[in-house]
Amino acid sequence: MAVVISASRRTDIPSFYADWFFERLMEGFVDVRNPFNPKLMRRVLLDPESVGCLVFWTRDARPMLSRLDELEPYAFYFHITIIGYGAALEPSGPLASEAVEMLKALASEIGQNRVIWRYDPVLLAGCYDANWHIRNFAALAKELSGSVRHCVISIYDAYRHTDVRLKKAGFLPLCGARGGEGASEKSSAHYQLLAKELTEIAASEGIFVSFCAEPELQQVQPSLGLGCIDSAIISELTHQSFSSRKDKNQRPACKCIESVDIGSYGTCPRGCLYCYADRTGKKQARNSSG
Repeated sequence: MAVVISASRRTDIPSFYADWFFERLMEGFVDVRNPFNPKLMRRVLLDPESVGCLVFWTRDARPMLSRLDELEPYAFYFHITIIGYGAALEPSGPLASEAVEMLKALASEIGQNRVIWRYDPVLLAGCYDANWHIRNFAALAKELSGSVRHCVISIYDAYRHTDVRLKKAGFLPLCGARGGEGASEKSSAHYQLLAKELTEIAASEGIFVSFCAEPELQQVQPSLGLGCIDSAIISELTHQSFSSRKDKNQRPACKCIESVDIGSYGTCPRGCLYCYADRTGKKQARNSSG
């Protein structure tokens, strides 16, 4: 049975480690450290017969655009995060305008059915209030209409290390619909109302919205069972057999199927203040996988 590869929830491989990734494809394997026990290594085969689908997660796919032909033997699709908070929360960019042009260029090469826009995470803090998100999301949705399969929206969840960074920068976030440190019915209601507005805006631009592991938002957008790593999407792209079992390593409300992540935590140099995957707060030079 072929394996679905996540590249990667843990770090931005397309932005910063594209050369490394294509080297691993040429070699036909990657050795991945267990994030909870670095002494444990797993060899993951990357030849086309062993890979059911490649699922990329990135804020900037430009380093891969000139090498997309090397992905032709594989089924694959991209999650592209575009929010546009700016330097206050996303100190290393890219600018929203640059990210939009990148996504359009990617979609023109591989088709909109392989491109998913992530508006993730939605953070209500400081100047980034509901009105800011409504204006910002509407502008992005207008630009991205016709270039994306759908939009995934996820609400900010409080983690100790992300809250520390945000508060140090002067942002006191309302916790998300799923709760967390300081969560309240008020904050949940704020996000539910905003989610309804964003869903209606997206629909007006012909974009379907899927909420990432947000069961409390079902009244806003009834779920069609979409996961970020989704069996229905992958089935459209490949004839290979793969496991469609729920990924037990993800949160209970997550609808993703089983996959193997080939990235390493703490290796993305972007320094986004809200990023749960970066516990160090320090910029790293290279990916430690493989």
